Amino acid sequence: MGELLVRRAYAVGSDPAGVARALVAQLASPQLKIAFVFAHCRLDPQVLVAELGALAAPVVGCSALSVIGAIRPPGSREPAAVALGLYGDWVRAGVGVATELSKAALIRGRDAVHQAARGIALTADALDPGRHVAITLFDGKSNHEEAFCISSAAAAPQIRFVGGGASTYEVDVKTYVWADGAVHSDAAVVVVLESELPFHAVSSSHLEPTELITVVTSATGRSIDELDGRPAARRLRQLVNGIGDSLDEPRPLQAFARYIHGVPYVRSMHRIDGDRLVLASAVETGHILHVMRPGDLVGIMRRDLGVAAERVGGTMAAFLAFSCIGRHSEAALRGRKDELSAAFSAHPTVGFQSLSEQSGMLLVNYTLTGLAIGERSATMGSGDPAGSAGGQALRGIGARRS
Repeated sequence: MGELLVRRAYAVGSDPAGVARALVAQLASPQLKIAFVFAHCRLDPQVLVAELGALAAPVVGCSALSVIGAIRPPGSREPAAVALGLYGDWVRAGVGVATELSKAALIRGRDAVHQAARGIALTADALDPGRHVAITLFDGKSNHEEAFCISSAAAAPQIRFVGGGASTYEVDVKTYVWADGAVHSDAAVVVVLESELPFHAVSSSHLEPTELITVVTSATGRSIDELDGRPAARRLRQLVNGIGDSLDEPRPLQAFARYIHGVPYVRSMHRIDGDRLVLASAVETGHILHVMRPGDLVGIMRRDLGVAAERVGGTMAAFLAFSCIGRHSEAALRGRKDELSAAFSAHPTVGFQSLSEQSGMLLVNYTLTGLAIGERSATMGSGDPAGSAGGQALRGIGARRS
């Protein structure tokens, strides 16, 4: 058996204390360096996190509408929690917390990155893109996610940032993040990982561009009132009808994307409200938007995760995933839910369905972001940089379920 690099864990049940104790039993080890824990939003986070304090390592995570990586008994509808533990000398982790985003998201996001960098005895400027990556978890309903994404990534622009927003469908239910034994809303967590194993930051969207381009001529926050100087919903309906598409209402499958350096950053449509378009991320007057439509959700995801596996040496030891709720809703609508689950299960995946995602400095939607972590190779010494991995891999315990 190879050395312990990572371990996945899951638990199912309605008792948050019992779920947490089950996770602790699976994760506990003197070699544990950090644990990521994602739990269904019906599980009381205060109780859950208090019990997770039994682990002798930092625990970070968030609440979610649904988690990815749990194995449920047939017919079970009980809530679940999943976890990913990182073990051994290959990894160091620093954690920063940005509280009260509604008061000063731009400042708090920056400060959280500096705090996380200090946790591994570095400054943000000293972080190395070949050895360091940032993972973010944020309150998906704070309405300040965009500012947090900008400020956090701007604090260390030389490294990759990926993350996801805690989620729920209930309007009156809060979403939470946790770190250092405390549970927060209106907050975010930044984890800076230093890795001797190869890693690859994933950003995958199955939406494909049409030939349609439109300009935002009136917008406030996440609402577009006008496109091309006309009422937004009417103009969009006219555009898509012109290429033989129809606009599904009240929630279209079409989306918008801003292209930056040739890369599309998706803004999905939450709903049509009269002549107004309500998006899941903010846009500004003057933004040029490309109209997107769904492509092959499962096929593109399989391709992108296959590329990620190759980038880390051919096999993942773990994949930390933040997958937009809209992707799973579309899969259910199109009868591809089982195929999507199978695509995740083809890799050692732990994650959750997110309200929105971070990719670099931008908040995006309808996107899968995440971190693929490779395995230690036989030729890789404890001091070798991640990029030098080669030779025969020694498998970590990435597939263990107990």
